[in-house]
Amino acid sequence: MKRLTGVSLPQFIYFLWVFALLTSCGQAPDTANAPARPLRVEFAEWWGDYTLLIAQEQGFFQKYGVEVEPVFYPVFSRALPDLAAQRIDGGLFALGDAISVSKYTDIKVVAVYDNGSYNTIAATPEIRRIRDLTGKRIGVQIGSTYELLINEMLASVGMSLSDVTLVNVNPEDVPANLGKTIEAGFVYEPYTSQALAQGNVLLVKSQEFVGLYPDVIVFHASVVNERPDDIRAFLKAWFEAVEFRRQNPAEARQIIARYLQKPEEEIIPDDSLEIFNLEDNYDLYSEQPSRKRSIYQTARLNADFLVRIGVLPAQPDLNALITSDYLP
Repeated sequence: MKRLTGVSLPQFIYFLWVFALLTSCGQAPDTANAPARPLRVEFAEWWGDYTLLIAQEQGFFQKYGVEVEPVFYPVFSRALPDLAAQRIDGGLFALGDAISVSKYTDIKVVAVYDNGSYNTIAATPEIRRIRDLTGKRIGVQIGSTYELLINEMLASVGMSLSDVTLVNVNPEDVPANLGKTIEAGFVYEPYTSQALAQGNVLLVKSQEFVGLYPDVIVFHASVVNERPDDIRAFLKAWFEAVEFRRQNPAEARQIIARYLQKPEEEIIPDDSLEIFNLEDNYDLYSEQPSRKRSIYQTARLNADFLVRIGVLPAQPDLNALITSDYLP
């Protein structure tokens, strides 16, 4: 497999984590008698993440007695080292990224909030078929489970990763790099639409892989252990916000636009994204879900791939990582 310059996602996490720990030494004040500070929770430009904003703006967190500070990351992967260094308390991440960062710090996956939507491969106009990628450069977060889609796409036409060159590019940077440093790249909304608006083409839409990369609510284990009631309150507010979004889609979109200070027409709903409610979570966490896979089975698929490509030394203890104990 060919790989161009750029560190892998796990290396990136590790380097920034060490830096954050070194720069934060000696800065931990005594908070034994201080009131509980707000839970600092990451979110990014993602349709599923906006439930956090609805809960905040509608006062649902306040209703259940927990203070929350949403923290926006233009590039969500930069929140992972901050989570490891406890600069934030939790975040909204793809399951595979949560599994990757669990190698470096103790975290808990406390809920599943959406199915991850369609993942796509966008390409420059001259790439009309998958076979046209032979000898070409594909942008993807190297060392992430997103490589799995690249592998499956190539295998579907009898190709392998040795037939292409993987370039370490975050999904949000793919549109700007198409036709420059890469000929194709792994993207999801809103970056798929951005790439197509620039005249590129949609090479693969992963309908058969929907649900392989679900998004999960993650908190640092120390926060979960020290503030279990706040985690339960957070989830009560979250799922109330999910119901609000389902029942009031127009108003929810207005709230999102107002919070982000963007025109409402720029807040584009992702109709292929399934936002999970509390009942969905009970099902996903069960041993025999009505869905195709439980969250544990999906996590095992992601973890097995990370082990296979050398990101993880061994399958992690998924029962310790993923817990339903805080679902309301």
